[in-house]
Amino acid sequence: MTYYAAAIGTPVLLGAFPAQDLDPASPVAELGRTAPRLRPYEPLLPQLDELLASHHPDRYAQLSALASSAPGASAGLLRRTFYGLIGLPEPSPPAYLPRLLAPAHGGEPTAAVPPVTPLRAPLQVLTQLHDRRPAAPPEITVTRYADVGSGPYAPSAPSTTASPPAPTGQTTPQVVASHTAIHEDAPDSTRLPLADLVLHDSQPEPTAWTQEAMRRHRHCAMAACVTGLDTCLVRVPDGSLVALTAAPGPDGRRDRCDPAVYASALYAWYERGRPLGDLLDGLTVVTGDATHHLQVTITPPG
Repeated sequence: MTYYAAAIGTPVLLGAFPAQDLDPASPVAELGRTAPRLRPYEPLLPQLDELLASHHPDRYAQLSALASSAPGASAGLLRRTFYGLIGLPEPSPPAYLPRLLAPAHGGEPTAAVPPVTPLRAPLQVLTQLHDRRPAAPPEITVTRYADVGSGPYAPSAPSTTASPPAPTGQTTPQVVASHTAIHEDAPDSTRLPLADLVLHDSQPEPTAWTQEAMRRHRHCAMAACVTGLDTCLVRVPDGSLVALTAAPGPDGRRDRCDPAVYASALYAWYERGRPLGDLLDGLTVVTGDATHHLQVTITPPG
C-alpha cells in the first residue's frame, strides 16, 4: 500500500520497513532505499513540514513506471481474460473501471459512483471565431459532440476546413478548430491525457481546484470549474483566472446553456493567441440558434 501511495505521488515517510523480507531487486525494496525515514526520537511536526516542503509529485516517477506493465489498461485486459474464460465474445463498447471520486466534504458519506452524464462523456468541441462587427464583443460559435471514437456517430475532424462565406450582413466565420474537453471524473480515466480542457463542477473551492488540476494534468491547456447554473471559473496557462457569467442580451433576456460551453469558447479565443483583455467588454457565444452574452472578469496570477 505504501508503494502504491508513493507511485501516485503521495508524500511518504517510512516509520518501519521490512527490507529483510523483500527481494532486493524488487520495486518495493527500491522504495525502502529511497524514501525518507521517520526519526522516532525527534518531534513529528517538523518532520512532516520538511517532507511536504521538499516533496515533488514526480519524486517516485521511476517507481511509478514499474507499478504496471500496462498503465491504465487493466479494465480491457481483465475483461478480455474473463470473457475468454467463459467462452463469450467481448462487448463492443470500450472497457473501463468507474473512477473513485474524491471524498465528500463536510463529513457527508461519499455517494455511489454516478452514471455517465453528457458532462462526463468526453466531448469533441468545434469552434469558429467570427469577424468582429464595429463596437461589438467577439463572437464564437461552439458545437459539441460526445466523443464516441469510431462509429456512425463519430464527428469528422474539420480542424483545417474553411467555413463557407456568410450571408450578407452577418459576421464571417474563420477556420473551424477543434479541441477535446473531458470531465475530471470521466469514468474512463484513460481519456484524460487527451484533454485540452479539463472540466469539473460543484467543487467547494473552485479556485484551488483549478490550480491543482493544472498541476495534475500538465498536458491540458485549461481547467474549468462550473460554479453555478450560469457561470464557470477557468484557469488559463499563465495562471490567470477568468470568470465567465451569463449576462442579459440586448433584449434583457439571458440565454443560458451549460457553462462548460463558455469555457470552450474561451479556449478557442486563447488558442488563437488573442489577448484576454479584449474580452473585458464581453463575449458572445453561439450554440445552434441561441446567442449567449457573457460577462468576463479576469484575475491576474499571483
